[in-house]
Formats: sequence, structure tokens, C-alpha cells
Amino acid sequence: MEENQNFGTEGLNSMELMKQLKIKTESLYKEFQSLSSGVSIMDEKLKRTEYFVEQNLKELKEKVGNVKVGISPEDLRQLETYKDYFNHYKPLLYVSLFVILSGWGLGIFSALSGVKWYKESVRTKQEIRTDVLQEIKTQGNMIIDTQTFLNYREQNEALKAWQKSNPKESESFTNYFKQYQKLNKEKK
Repeated sequence: MEENQNFGTEGLNSMELMKQLKIKTESLYKEFQSLSSGVSIMDEKLKRTEYFVEQNLKELKEKVGNVKVGISPEDLRQLETYKDYFNHYKPLLYVSLFVILSGWGLGIFSALSGVKWYKESVRTKQEIRTDVLQEIKTQGNMIIDTQTFLNYREQNEALKAWQKSNPKESESFTNYFKQYQKLNKEKK
């Protein structure tokens, strides 16, 4: 029994649903018709636009084909004056270019020569230094520090002053020093 009641209420709902479906279908049909007419209008506008583009393209091709490329006599005269002007200043241009290139060449040559001279100068100074040191050695001399030399001189002067002030005591020192020198010569 419950099933019959449900069926009955569904029947009422189905009638309403049918009405609503019919209304919706009609509105969809109207919408479809308006869209179809909109599409046909768009097709028509697209065809017109295509026609205008083709017409403008044809006109442009005709105009471009009619354009003549040439130099007017006035422009030719102007070019001739520039040609004369260039011919007048051509030697100056070449001289300037020659001077610039010569300057670069001279600069490079000077730099290379300077580097070579510096290397030779350093090498020569070292050779001279070794030659001088060897010559000093062969003469039996030596190079000592200035302070050491001054100390030796001061000690020598003090010793001479002591020998003058104490002649008797200095004789024994002089004898000792002479024997010491003889021993050193014999060892060598």
C-alpha cells in the first residue's frame, strides 16, 4: 500500500516535472535559435572583413607596383658634391690613418725595447757586481760592514794609545803578536 501512495505522489511530481521540462525545453530552443542567428551574423561579418582585407591587399599591391625607385637630379648633384668633398679630404684621411698606425707601432716598439733594455741592464749589473767582487778577492781585500770597520779602527787606535802610554808592557804584546803571525803563516 505504501508503494501505491508513493507512486501516486510521484505521479503528481512527474506531471510537474513534465511541465517544467517542457518549459525548459522551450527556453533552450529559443536560446538555440538566438545563438544560431548570432553565429550567422558572425559568419556574415567575417565574410565582409575577409572581403575588405582582400580589397586593401589588392590596392596595396597596385600602389607598391606603381612606385618608381630612382634618384632625382638634385640628389645626384648633392652626391657629386660629397664625392668631391671626399676626394678633397682623402689624402688627409690616409695621412691621419698612417700617423695613428705609426704611433701604435712606435709605442709597441718602444715598449718591447724598454723591456729588453731593462732585462739587459739588470743582467749587466749582476755581471759587473760579480766581476768587482772577484777582483776585490783576487787583490786580497774583502768587503766588511761599516760598523765593524769603525769598531776595528777604534780598537786599533786604543791599542796604539796603550802602546804609547805603556811602552814596556807593549813590547811583550808586540813580540807575542809577531809570533802569532808567524804561526798563522806556517799553518797556511
